[in-house]
Amino acid sequence: MKVNLLIILIVFSLESCLGQTDKKLISNWNTHPIPTNPDSLRKYGFSFHEWAVYKKNDSVFVVDKKELPSPQLPFKIKVKKADSRDFGGRASILKVEDGYLVGFYRGEWGGALYWVSSDGKNYYKISNHEIVQFINRGGKQYAIEGLAHLGTSEGSIIEIYKPNDKWAVREHLKLPTAPEAIALDHQDNFIIITSKSLLKVGRNAQIFF
Repeated sequence: MKVNLLIILIVFSLESCLGQTDKKLISNWNTHPIPTNPDSLRKYGFSFHEWAVYKKNDSVFVVDKKELPSPQLPFKIKVKKADSRDFGGRASILKVEDGYLVGFYRGEWGGALYWVSSDGKNYYKISNHEIVQFINRGGKQYAIEGLAHLGTSEGSIIEIYKPNDKWAVREHLKLPTAPEAIALDHQDNFIIITSKSLLKVGRNAQIFF
């Protein structure tokens, strides 16, 4: 059975922007066995939300995803008309040494990955990937990308690197299904929620189900 009733989005390092929402300690929640069918889920009386889980001061908190602030650049970008379609949908932003990496996700309508200068006056397109989330590991920049729509579910982990003067992408690992969220465990393995499973990906790009 495809489990899409409840998605937990894992978000770390949000101490600065979530200081006012520290109100739901995980330890105060009721716990139940993992539901195996819709009947057992209804028995627990769950409400259907998307949750953001984060760590602060060695405690784990959870908030409704709708309470999270949307990522924003500290300036407005003067977007050329030819690029205006790309600059839409859900945005992800990662600060890098020479500016920002900005990913856009528009579901079945596509996506894009851009570099934007620190003052917002210059930008260029890196790829057409549908960026779901950025993550840094060991000084390297990665992102999960992909789409689950109708009968299709596909995606990958990409590395975003700078071989010369411009940023580029290369595939780090093809994933079995579309990714929804990514985090690091204490051994720097990737922990990924996909549309159908929970995966651990080792540093050598091996998948552990």
